[in-house]
Amino acid sequence: MPVIRFIYIIVLLLIFIIISIPIQILFNLLGIKFKNLYPLFFYNIIKKITGIKIEINKKKYLKNITGTLYVANHVSWFDIICLGTILNARFIAKKEVAQMGIFGFLAKLSNTFFIDNSDKGKIIHYNKIINDKLKSGENFIIFPEGTTSDGNGVIDFKSSMLECVFDEKKIINVQPISICYSKRNNLPMGLFLRRDIAWVGDTSMLSAMANFLTSGPITVELVFHNLLEIKNFNNRKVLASFCEGVILDGINQRLKIN
Repeated sequence: MPVIRFIYIIVLLLIFIIISIPIQILFNLLGIKFKNLYPLFFYNIIKKITGIKIEINKKKYLKNITGTLYVANHVSWFDIICLGTILNARFIAKKEVAQMGIFGFLAKLSNTFFIDNSDKGKIIHYNKIINDKLKSGENFIIFPEGTTSDGNGVIDFKSSMLECVFDEKKIINVQPISICYSKRNNLPMGLFLRRDIAWVGDTSMLSAMANFLTSGPITVELVFHNLLEIKNFNNRKVLASFCEGVILDGINQRLKIN
């Protein structure tokens, strides 16, 4: 059954992606108002095909907010689907993502902002561009770990790209989000099952996807934390440390990890 489920999902995904590519290309040509609309629909359909169930704490999920940097932990490629279904925001990703075959192509189509984090001289430039876009009302999503964890905790947050929210006005919103892979087939997952569906270590992306898709329907809880006012933080390192602590606490609380 797992193999049959995997093949069925892959076939549906391929058909939908093939249909979606020309539509997104057309929307990109029509301008930013249109090219930001289709990714929300695209990720929602992917969510339905893969059987991901998303649960949100709605009290702190501010649907129509603009000019916000969302800061989240990173567990799997499916984090992008989960956040992409509910947030009208651009992802910030390493330039290597653009080279990941069909996934890189889709990332480009969905208006991902790529950075070369091997060149520290460019970081200031990237931060300035994102700062201007945030102030103009665009939203962005960043994974400060720079890699994926096993879903049971977090890896030390890197602060370099969080400089984008600091300027003389200090008016940009920041909202931390804990991504918690909590259930498989509606039953609570333990530490080892969660590691099995995460994308960690030397596991290839295709292997990680196969593990995820053959495991059965997965429930992901998105814990939105309080909106942060940048004026309360002296610098990006303090902000990164605070977000890391808040997100880790959210994971521990939802997954009951001590």
